[in-house]
Amino acid sequence: MGAIHRVLDANINRAAEGMRVLEDVARFVLENKQLCGAIKNCRHELRSYAPTIASRDTKNDVGTTTSTLQEQCRNSLHDVATAAGNRCGEALRVIEEFLKLESQKNTIETIRYTMYDLSAEVVSLLGATKKQQWKLCFVMTKNDCVLAWKDTLVQSLVAGCDCIQVREKKMSTHDLVLHVREVKKIADVYGVQVIVNDRVDVALATGVAGVHLGENDMSIQDARKLCGPEYIIGATVHDPEKINKCISLGADYVGVGAMFASQTKPSANVAPLGLLKNALAYNHLAIGGITQENVQQLYDAGCKGVAVSGAIANSNTPDKTIISLLRPEHQSI
Repeated sequence: MGAIHRVLDANINRAAEGMRVLEDVARFVLENKQLCGAIKNCRHELRSYAPTIASRDTKNDVGTTTSTLQEQCRNSLHDVATAAGNRCGEALRVIEEFLKLESQKNTIETIRYTMYDLSAEVVSLLGATKKQQWKLCFVMTKNDCVLAWKDTLVQSLVAGCDCIQVREKKMSTHDLVLHVREVKKIADVYGVQVIVNDRVDVALATGVAGVHLGENDMSIQDARKLCGPEYIIGATVHDPEKINKCISLGADYVGVGAMFASQTKPSANVAPLGLLKNALAYNHLAIGGITQENVQQLYDAGCKGVAVSGAIANSNTPDKTIISLLRPEHQSI
């Protein structure tokens, strides 16, 4: 039975290695104590089988020098976590099958199914593969633009806007899909990401970069199940506790505000600058009533990105407005 013991020993180590990678991602990257603990428990339970079957013979193992090109290629944390999860699942299946030859009652099947779920949770909480910290997001409602909306959009893109959020509360789904596709076609020329306000279905149908969810929209978890890691998911926050919660649930960035009184949402409560400071450790966008005159206050507080609607849409020279928002010390006269 020496060969069987070698198979079991190798795969217990292989599965435990995969678990440890996932555990460290949960611990150091996601800083998720509960998830880290759950994976650690599985790893320790698996290791309990090792003392009775350890039969290592690395020197004579013909597979130690065999590898594939895929094993050498990791382009993101998602790749690392996915590879670790696959490694773990495959090894656990081998252990489960070979332990049957030992006539041992075991919990490997339970561990395997638990790790499937935990691996998927790690990948989900890592968020989108293409998330980034934007400098300026233009929250665009076409009818708010004093110029033709395409002119406002193009001027904004040329001037340095690096994200467009399409916000259309009154447009039918059919018209919204067509409109978003048109916006995306224009933004693609400048390499700028487009996100859709509220509508996960429209984001998926149009293939934009992501979706921004308000407090009454679909949950972050449900959106991630539909979107997978390819789509950016943002969330609106109004208090410090919500910031940490949204990030822990897998949001790729938080929209913080309202920072100032806003014509777009006049009933929104103005948030203290302290709320923004709670978001600085994550990708964020300050939003609400931001203009050329007040944006410097946000930068002084450490803000790395702003989302602006009215100041751009209501401008006859949106390109100059964008430049002033990005570099308020060089405001145009």
